[in-house]
Amino acid sequence: MFEELYEAGRAPDETLVPELLAGARKDNYIPAAAEEDYAAALLREYRKYCEQRKSGVPRQTSYGTWRGIPREQIPWFPTLYEDLCDDCGKCVTFCPEKVFDFIEDSQKVYVASPLKCQVGCTECARICPQKAISFPPRTVLQTLGK
Repeated sequence: MFEELYEAGRAPDETLVPELLAGARKDNYIPAAAEEDYAAALLREYRKYCEQRKSGVPRQTSYGTWRGIPREQIPWFPTLYEDLCDDCGKCVTFCPEKVFDFIEDSQKVYVASPLKCQVGCTECARICPQKAISFPPRTVLQTLGK
């Protein structure tokens, strides 16, 4: 999706959010409560993609597969509820995949790389003292590949 947008000369700005969400929904379930966070993550990732393309630095093109299914098509990612999160950073330091990070110039936690989340893992939600992290129901994994 990013490649097509970039080749079409689409700038990574707020006007692109509806199109990014529509593209992501083709292969991913996006809970209504997470739509705003997901939109922000998509726009942030598209900005990074554009910067990488302009710089000529090769980028990661695949997040691998899970049971033969490309990771990009698996709707497994954390949702961080900002109203519950106290930005303690336990998820940032705990996650070996670096799914979470702090927003630059602040101590606010965000889901930086949702596709790096290991499919089926929910440990960050377990260790979150504020219970500010959730995942889709495991039943979405059971329906994949059928």
